[in-house]
Amino acid sequence: MPIDRSKEPAIKQIGSFSLPKLEQIRLDNGIPVYVLNTGDQQVTKLDLIMKGGRCDETAFMESNVTASLLSEGAAGRSGKEIAENLDYYGAWFGANASLHHVSAKLFSTNRHFREVIPVFRDMIWQPTFPEKELSNIKTLSAQRLATNLEKVDYMANAEFSRQFYGDSHPLGDMPDVSKIEGITRESVKEFHDKWFGADNATLLISGIVTDEILHELNRYWGQPWRNAAAHDSASDSPHAEYQPATTVVHKQGAMQSAVKMTLPAVLRTHPDYLPLRILVTALGGYFGSRLMTNIREDKGYTYGISASLLGMLDHSFITVSSQCDNSYTRAVVDEIGKEMELLRQEPIGTEELERLKSYMLCDLARTLDTPFSIAEYYATMIAYRFPESYFDDQVKTLQQITPEKLLEMAQKYLDPEQALTVLAGDKDIIG
Repeated sequence: MPIDRSKEPAIKQIGSFSLPKLEQIRLDNGIPVYVLNTGDQQVTKLDLIMKGGRCDETAFMESNVTASLLSEGAAGRSGKEIAENLDYYGAWFGANASLHHVSAKLFSTNRHFREVIPVFRDMIWQPTFPEKELSNIKTLSAQRLATNLEKVDYMANAEFSRQFYGDSHPLGDMPDVSKIEGITRESVKEFHDKWFGADNATLLISGIVTDEILHELNRYWGQPWRNAAAHDSASDSPHAEYQPATTVVHKQGAMQSAVKMTLPAVLRTHPDYLPLRILVTALGGYFGSRLMTNIREDKGYTYGISASLLGMLDHSFITVSSQCDNSYTRAVVDEIGKEMELLRQEPIGTEELERLKSYMLCDLARTLDTPFSIAEYYATMIAYRFPESYFDDQVKTLQQITPEKLLEMAQKYLDPEQALTVLAGDKDIIG
Protein backbone atom coordinates (compact mmCIF):
# COMPACT_ATOMS: atom_id res chain seq x y z
CA MET A 1 0.00 0.00 0.00
CA PRO A 2 1.51 3.35 -1.02
CA ILE A 3 2.34 5.92 1.68
CA ASP A 4 0.03 8.91 1.81
CA ARG A 5 2.60 11.70 2.19
CA SER A 6 -0.10 14.33 2.62
CA LYS A 7 -0.83 13.00 6.11
CA GLU A 8 1.35 13.65 9.11
CA PRO A 9 2.65 10.37 10.58
CA ALA A 10 1.43 9.37 14.02
CA ILE A 11 3.71 10.26 16.91
CA LYS A 12 4.44 7.41 19.28
CA GLN A 13 6.29 7.31 22.56
CA ILE A 14 9.54 5.35 22.68
CA GLY A 15 9.14 1.99 24.34
CA SER A 16 11.43 0.40 26.90
CA PHE A 17 15.16 0.16 26.24
CA SER A 18 18.27 -0.38 28.35
CA LEU A 19 22.05 -0.34 28.25
CA PRO A 20 23.87 -3.53 27.27
CA LYS A 21 25.52 -5.10 30.28
CA LEU A 22 29.21 -4.92 31.07
CA GLU A 23 31.45 -7.87 31.87
CA GLN A 24 33.97 -7.30 34.65
CA ILE A 25 37.38 -8.95 34.88
CA ARG A 26 40.61 -8.21 36.74
CA LEU A 27 44.14 -8.02 35.41
CA ASP A 28 46.93 -9.99 37.05
CA ASN A 29 47.85 -6.96 39.19
CA GLY A 30 44.27 -6.47 40.38
CA ILE A 31 43.21 -3.54 38.17
CA PRO A 32 39.45 -3.89 37.44
CA VAL A 33 38.49 -3.89 33.77
CA TYR A 34 34.95 -3.38 32.48
CA VAL A 35 34.37 -4.94 29.06
CA LEU A 36 31.71 -3.76 26.59
CA ASN A 37 31.93 -6.17 23.67
CA THR A 38 29.68 -4.79 20.96
CA GLY A 39 29.86 -3.14 17.54
CA ASP A 40 30.66 -4.04 13.96
CA GLN A 41 33.98 -2.24 13.32
CA GLN A 42 37.43 -3.61 14.19
CA VAL A 43 38.16 -0.67 16.47
CA THR A 44 38.70 -0.58 20.23
CA LYS A 45 38.42 2.25 22.74
CA LEU A 46 40.23 2.01 26.08
CA ASP A 47 39.23 4.37 28.89
CA LEU A 48 41.38 4.86 31.98
CA ILE A 49 39.75 6.37 35.07
CA MET A 50 42.40 7.36 37.61
CA LYS A 51 41.43 8.77 40.98
CA GLY A 52 42.78 12.24 41.78
CA GLY A 53 41.52 15.45 40.17
CA ARG A 54 40.85 19.12 40.71
CA CYS A 55 39.60 18.56 44.27
CA ASP A 56 43.01 17.12 45.17
CA GLU A 57 45.32 19.80 43.81
CA THR A 58 47.98 21.48 45.89
CA ALA A 59 48.56 24.05 43.12
CA PHE A 60 46.07 25.72 40.79
CA MET A 61 45.51 23.65 37.57
CA GLU A 62 47.97 20.97 38.71
CA SER A 63 45.78 18.03 37.65
CA ASN A 64 45.10 19.51 34.20
CA VAL A 65 48.80 20.14 33.58
CA THR A 66 49.60 16.58 34.71
CA ALA A 67 47.06 15.21 32.22
CA SER A 68 48.45 17.39 29.42
CA LEU A 69 52.03 16.23 30.04
CA LEU A 70 51.31 12.49 29.85
CA SER A 71 51.85 12.41 26.08
CA GLU A 72 54.90 14.74 26.09
CA GLY A 73 57.47 12.11 26.99
CA ALA A 74 57.50 8.66 28.59
CA ALA A 75 59.89 5.74 29.19
CA GLY A 76 62.63 7.04 26.91
CA ARG A 77 60.30 8.28 24.18
CA SER A 78 59.96 11.98 23.39
CA GLY A 79 56.57 13.57 22.85
CA LYS A 80 57.32 13.69 19.12
CA GLU A 81 58.15 9.98 19.03
CA ILE A 82 54.96 9.13 20.90
CA ALA A 83 52.85 11.20 18.50
CA GLU A 84 54.53 9.65 15.46
CA ASN A 85 54.06 6.14 16.82
CA LEU A 86 50.33 6.63 17.47
CA ASP A 87 49.84 8.37 14.13
CA TYR A 88 51.65 5.60 12.25
CA TYR A 89 49.30 2.97 13.67
CA GLY A 90 46.16 5.08 13.25
CA ALA A 91 45.62 5.51 17.00
CA TRP A 92 44.55 8.53 19.06
CA PHE A 93 45.24 9.49 22.67
CA GLY A 94 43.70 12.17 24.87
CA ALA A 95 43.68 12.98 28.58
CA ASN A 96 41.96 15.48 30.83
CA ALA A 97 41.28 16.17 34.49
CA SER A 98 37.86 16.45 36.15
CA LEU A 99 36.82 17.06 39.75
CA HIS A 100 37.94 13.66 41.06
CA HIS A 101 39.78 11.92 38.24
CA VAL A 102 42.31 12.12 35.48
CA SER A 103 40.81 10.34 32.48
CA ALA A 104 42.76 9.07 29.49
CA LYS A 105 41.44 7.54 26.26
CA LEU A 106 43.06 5.44 23.57
CA PHE A 107 41.36 4.70 20.24
CA SER A 108 43.02 1.94 18.25
CA THR A 109 42.34 -0.42 15.39
CA ASN A 110 42.25 -4.01 16.60
CA ARG A 111 44.92 -4.86 14.06
CA HIS A 112 47.47 -2.59 15.75
CA PHE A 113 46.32 -2.77 19.37
CA ARG A 114 49.40 -4.76 20.40
CA GLU A 115 51.68 -2.04 18.98
CA VAL A 116 50.02 0.92 20.74
CA ILE A 117 48.98 -0.56 24.10
CA PRO A 118 52.56 -0.53 25.50
CA VAL A 119 52.90 3.13 24.47
CA PHE A 120 49.64 3.94 26.24
CA ARG A 121 50.88 2.11 29.32
CA ASP A 122 54.20 3.95 29.36
CA MET A 123 52.49 7.36 29.08
CA ILE A 124 50.45 6.60 32.19
CA TRP A 125 53.03 4.64 34.20
CA GLN A 126 56.31 6.37 33.29
CA PRO A 127 55.79 9.95 32.09
CA THR A 128 58.97 12.03 32.18
CA PHE A 129 57.35 15.48 32.53
CA PRO A 130 60.03 17.29 30.49
CA GLU A 131 60.76 20.85 31.62
CA LYS A 132 60.50 22.40 28.15
CA GLU A 133 57.06 20.92 27.49
CA LEU A 134 55.92 21.87 31.00
CA SER A 135 56.96 25.45 30.34
CA ASN A 136 55.08 25.45 27.01
CA ILE A 137 51.92 24.05 28.59
CA LYS A 138 52.09 26.59 31.41
CA THR A 139 52.48 29.41 28.88
CA LEU A 140 49.53 28.20 26.81
CA SER A 141 47.43 27.68 29.94
CA ALA A 142 48.24 31.18 31.17
CA GLN A 143 47.34 32.70 27.79
CA ARG A 144 44.08 30.76 27.68
CA LEU A 145 43.21 31.79 31.23
CA ALA A 146 44.02 35.45 30.52
CA THR A 147 41.61 35.33 27.59
CA ASN A 148 38.91 33.66 29.67
CA LEU A 149 39.26 36.20 32.47
CA GLU A 150 38.08 38.85 30.02
CA LYS A 151 34.82 36.96 29.39
CA VAL A 152 31.82 37.82 31.55
CA ASP A 153 30.53 34.24 31.68
CA TYR A 154 33.90 33.02 32.99
CA MET A 155 33.96 35.83 35.55
CA ALA A 156 30.47 34.91 36.76
CA ASN A 157 31.37 31.22 37.08
CA ALA A 158 34.56 32.03 39.00
CA GLU A 159 32.77 34.30 41.46
CA PHE A 160 29.99 31.73 41.90
CA SER A 161 32.57 29.04 42.71
CA ARG A 162 34.30 31.29 45.25
CA GLN A 163 31.04 32.03 47.06
CA PHE A 164 29.56 28.55 46.76
CA TYR A 165 32.62 26.45 47.68
CA GLY A 166 34.53 28.93 49.83
CA ASP A 167 38.05 30.33 49.49
CA SER A 168 39.63 27.32 51.22
CA HIS A 169 38.20 24.76 48.77
CA PRO A 170 40.24 23.93 45.63
CA LEU A 171 37.09 24.49 43.54
CA GLY A 172 36.65 27.93 45.10
CA ASP A 173 40.20 29.05 44.33
CA MET A 174 39.91 32.20 42.21
CA PRO A 175 41.62 31.82 38.80
CA ASP A 176 44.83 33.84 38.52
CA VAL A 177 47.45 33.68 35.77
CA SER A 178 50.23 34.07 38.35
CA LYS A 179 49.12 30.88 40.12
CA ILE A 180 50.02 28.79 37.09
CA GLU A 181 53.65 29.70 37.75
CA GLY A 182 53.35 27.79 41.02
CA ILE A 183 53.23 24.50 39.09
CA THR A 184 56.65 22.86 38.96
CA ARG A 185 57.96 19.60 37.59
CA GLU A 186 58.33 18.43 41.19
CA SER A 187 54.70 19.26 42.10
CA VAL A 188 53.38 17.52 38.97
CA LYS A 189 55.53 14.47 39.73
CA GLU A 190 54.26 14.43 43.34
CA PHE A 191 50.66 14.53 42.11
CA HIS A 192 51.39 11.64 39.73
CA ASP A 193 53.23 9.61 42.39
CA LYS A 194 50.39 10.04 44.86
CA TRP A 195 47.50 9.12 42.59
CA PHE A 196 48.74 7.03 39.67
CA GLY A 197 48.95 3.37 40.65
CA ALA A 198 47.15 0.05 40.35
CA ASP A 199 45.01 0.61 43.44
CA ASN A 200 43.50 3.83 42.05
CA ALA A 201 42.98 2.75 38.43
CA THR A 202 39.95 1.42 36.56
CA LEU A 203 39.85 0.47 32.87
CA LEU A 204 36.88 0.27 30.49
CA ILE A 205 37.42 -1.33 27.10
CA SER A 206 34.77 -1.20 24.35
CA GLY A 207 34.26 -2.17 20.73
CA ILE A 208 34.95 -5.60 19.28
CA VAL A 209 36.92 -6.91 22.26
CA THR A 210 38.50 -10.24 21.37
CA ASP A 211 40.35 -12.66 23.62
CA GLU A 212 43.55 -11.54 21.88
CA ILE A 213 42.84 -7.90 22.79
CA LEU A 214 42.29 -8.83 26.43
CA HIS A 215 45.47 -10.93 26.40
CA GLU A 216 47.52 -7.97 25.14
CA LEU A 217 45.87 -5.67 27.69
CA ASN A 218 46.83 -8.00 30.54
CA ARG A 219 50.30 -8.56 29.08
CA TYR A 220 51.17 -4.88 29.43
CA TRP A 221 48.74 -3.46 32.01
CA GLY A 222 48.64 -6.54 34.23
CA GLN A 223 52.32 -6.36 35.16
CA PRO A 224 53.29 -5.29 38.70
CA TRP A 225 52.81 -1.54 39.01
CA ARG A 226 53.73 0.51 42.02
CA ASN A 227 50.77 0.91 44.32
CA ALA A 228 50.09 4.48 45.16
CA ALA A 229 48.25 3.97 48.43
CA ALA A 230 44.56 3.69 47.63
CA HIS A 231 42.99 7.10 48.11
CA ASP A 232 39.52 8.52 47.83
CA SER A 233 39.44 11.89 46.14
CA ALA A 234 38.74 14.83 48.46
CA SER A 235 35.10 15.82 48.91
CA ASP A 236 33.50 18.27 46.49
CA SER A 237 31.13 19.44 49.23
CA PRO A 238 31.40 23.21 49.74
CA HIS A 239 33.43 24.51 52.66
CA ALA A 240 31.18 27.59 52.80
CA GLU A 241 27.68 27.65 54.25
CA TYR A 242 25.13 28.25 51.50
CA GLN A 243 23.89 31.83 51.50
CA PRO A 244 21.27 33.25 49.10
CA ALA A 245 22.66 36.51 47.71
CA THR A 246 23.03 38.64 44.59
CA THR A 247 26.50 39.81 43.57
CA VAL A 248 27.58 42.00 40.65
CA VAL A 249 31.09 41.48 39.23
CA HIS A 250 32.13 44.67 37.46
CA LYS A 251 33.75 44.69 34.00
CA GLN A 252 34.11 48.23 32.70
CA GLY A 253 32.79 48.66 29.17
CA ALA A 254 31.41 45.13 28.80
CA MET A 255 28.85 45.00 26.00
CA GLN A 256 27.05 42.02 27.56
CA SER A 257 26.50 40.64 31.01
CA ALA A 258 26.40 37.06 32.29
CA VAL A 259 23.69 35.74 34.60
CA LYS A 260 24.24 32.72 36.84
CA MET A 261 21.58 31.65 39.35
CA THR A 262 22.06 28.61 41.57
CA LEU A 263 19.95 26.62 44.02
CA PRO A 264 21.05 23.71 46.23
CA ALA A 265 19.68 20.25 45.34
CA VAL A 266 19.92 16.60 46.40
CA LEU A 267 22.37 13.81 45.67
CA ARG A 268 21.85 11.33 42.81
CA THR A 269 21.07 8.67 45.40
CA HIS A 270 18.07 10.66 46.71
CA PRO A 271 14.65 9.54 45.39
CA ASP A 272 13.88 13.15 44.33
CA TYR A 273 16.92 13.45 42.06
CA LEU A 274 15.50 11.94 38.86
CA PRO A 275 12.08 13.69 39.06
CA LEU A 276 13.95 16.94 39.81
CA ARG A 277 16.13 16.41 36.75
CA ILE A 278 12.98 16.20 34.61
CA LEU A 279 11.66 19.39 36.19
CA VAL A 280 14.91 21.29 35.55
CA THR A 281 14.84 20.13 31.92
CA ALA A 282 11.32 21.55 31.64
CA LEU A 283 12.59 24.82 33.09
CA GLY A 284 15.60 25.27 30.81
CA GLY A 285 17.16 22.03 29.62
CA TYR A 286 16.12 21.98 25.95
CA PHE A 287 15.07 24.31 23.15
CA GLY A 288 11.36 24.03 23.95
CA SER A 289 11.85 24.77 27.66
CA ARG A 290 10.06 27.48 29.65
CA LEU A 291 13.08 29.78 29.82
CA MET A 292 13.92 29.50 26.11
CA THR A 293 10.31 30.06 25.09
CA ASN A 294 9.84 33.10 27.32
CA ILE A 295 13.20 34.86 27.48
CA ARG A 296 14.58 34.03 24.03
CA GLU A 297 11.59 33.46 21.76
CA ASP A 298 8.95 35.77 23.22
CA LYS A 299 11.00 38.63 24.68
CA GLY A 300 14.26 38.42 22.74
CA TYR A 301 16.37 39.25 25.79
CA THR A 302 19.02 36.63 25.03
CA TYR A 303 20.20 34.31 22.31
CA GLY A 304 20.33 31.38 24.71
CA ILE A 305 19.56 30.38 28.27
CA SER A 306 19.88 27.00 29.98
CA ALA A 307 19.15 25.25 33.25
CA SER A 308 20.91 22.15 34.52
CA LEU A 309 20.94 19.85 37.52
CA LEU A 310 24.60 19.10 38.22
CA GLY A 311 25.17 16.01 40.34
CA MET A 312 28.63 15.67 41.88
CA LEU A 313 29.93 12.91 44.15
CA ASP A 314 29.10 14.65 47.41
CA HIS A 315 26.59 17.38 46.52
CA SER A 316 24.54 18.81 43.68
CA PHE A 317 22.98 22.07 42.59
CA ILE A 318 20.58 23.55 40.06
CA THR A 319 22.07 26.27 37.88
CA VAL A 320 20.61 28.69 35.31
CA SER A 321 23.02 30.48 32.97
CA SER A 322 22.64 33.10 30.25
CA GLN A 323 24.24 36.12 28.61
CA CYS A 324 22.39 39.23 27.49
CA ASP A 325 22.69 42.94 26.80
CA ASN A 326 23.49 44.78 30.04
CA SER A 327 20.21 46.66 29.86
CA TYR A 328 18.22 43.40 29.99
CA THR A 329 20.11 41.81 32.89
CA ARG A 330 17.67 42.59 35.66
CA ALA A 331 14.71 41.68 33.42
CA VAL A 332 16.29 38.26 32.69
CA VAL A 333 16.70 37.61 36.42
CA ASP A 334 13.08 38.63 37.04
CA GLU A 335 11.78 36.37 34.26
CA ILE A 336 13.77 33.39 35.55
CA GLY A 337 12.14 33.93 38.94
CA LYS A 338 8.69 34.19 37.35
CA GLU A 339 9.13 30.92 35.46
CA MET A 340 10.23 29.17 38.65
CA GLU A 341 7.17 30.52 40.45
CA LEU A 342 4.83 29.36 37.67
CA LEU A 343 6.22 25.83 37.99
CA ARG A 344 5.60 26.06 41.76
CA GLN A 345 2.00 27.21 41.32
CA GLU A 346 0.57 25.28 38.36
CA PRO A 347 1.03 21.66 37.18
CA ILE A 348 2.65 21.21 33.80
CA GLY A 349 0.06 20.61 31.06
CA THR A 350 -0.34 17.23 29.38
CA GLU A 351 0.93 18.39 25.96
CA GLU A 352 4.04 20.02 27.42
CA LEU A 353 4.77 16.97 29.56
CA GLU A 354 4.48 14.57 26.62
CA ARG A 355 6.82 16.77 24.56
CA LEU A 356 9.30 16.88 27.45
CA LYS A 357 9.18 13.11 27.99
CA SER A 358 9.67 12.47 24.29
CA TYR A 359 12.71 14.76 24.18
CA MET A 360 14.35 13.20 27.24
CA LEU A 361 13.66 9.61 26.17
CA CYS A 362 15.13 10.34 22.72
CA ASP A 363 18.16 11.92 24.37
CA LEU A 364 18.67 8.77 26.46
CA ALA A 365 18.16 6.57 23.41
CA ARG A 366 20.96 8.45 21.60
CA THR A 367 23.31 7.06 24.24
CA LEU A 368 22.85 3.67 22.53
CA ASP A 369 23.90 4.93 19.08
CA THR A 370 27.43 3.50 19.09
CA PRO A 371 29.57 1.26 21.30
CA PHE A 372 31.71 4.27 22.16
CA SER A 373 28.78 6.48 23.19
CA ILE A 374 27.63 3.64 25.46
CA ALA A 375 31.17 3.36 26.83
CA GLU A 376 31.27 7.12 27.47
CA TYR A 377 28.09 6.83 29.50
CA TYR A 378 29.45 3.89 31.46
CA ALA A 379 32.74 5.71 32.11
CA THR A 380 30.79 8.54 33.74
CA MET A 381 28.71 6.05 35.74
CA ILE A 382 31.85 4.33 37.03
CA ALA A 383 33.71 7.56 37.82
CA TYR A 384 30.80 9.14 39.68
CA ARG A 385 29.51 5.91 41.21
CA PHE A 386 26.02 6.03 39.74
CA PRO A 387 23.83 3.14 40.90
CA GLU A 388 23.98 0.20 38.49
CA SER A 389 20.29 0.70 37.72
CA TYR A 390 20.68 4.45 36.99
CA PHE A 391 19.96 4.30 33.24
CA ASP A 392 16.94 2.03 33.63
CA ASP A 393 15.71 4.16 36.54
CA GLN A 394 15.75 7.23 34.28
CA VAL A 395 13.65 5.49 31.64
CA LYS A 396 11.18 4.23 34.24
CA THR A 397 10.92 7.62 35.97
CA LEU A 398 10.26 9.38 32.66
CA GLN A 399 7.58 6.91 31.68
CA GLN A 400 5.81 7.26 35.04
CA ILE A 401 6.28 10.96 35.82
CA THR A 402 3.13 13.00 36.48
CA PRO A 403 2.36 16.74 36.56
CA GLU A 404 1.62 16.41 40.28
CA LYS A 405 5.08 14.97 40.99
CA LEU A 406 6.76 17.79 39.08
CA LEU A 407 4.69 20.36 40.97
CA GLU A 408 5.86 18.79 44.23
CA MET A 409 9.50 19.00 43.09
CA ALA A 410 9.10 22.65 42.10
CA GLN A 411 7.63 23.57 45.45
CA LYS A 412 10.50 21.84 47.25
CA TYR A 413 13.47 23.00 45.17
CA LEU A 414 12.64 25.97 42.89
CA ASP A 415 12.37 28.87 45.30
CA PRO A 416 13.91 31.91 43.54
CA GLU A 417 14.22 33.69 46.91
CA GLN A 418 16.84 31.06 47.87
CA ALA A 419 19.02 31.58 44.78
CA LEU A 420 22.68 32.50 44.82
CA THR A 421 22.86 34.93 41.87
CA VAL A 422 26.00 36.29 40.23
CA LEU A 423 25.86 38.95 37.53
CA ALA A 424 28.99 39.90 35.59
CA GLY A 425 29.10 42.94 33.34
CA ASP A 426 29.27 46.73 33.42
CA LYS A 427 27.96 47.56 36.88
CA ASP A 428 27.13 51.12 35.86
CA ILE A 429 24.59 49.80 33.32
CA ILE A 430 23.36 46.74 35.23
CA GLY A 431 22.68 48.93 38.26
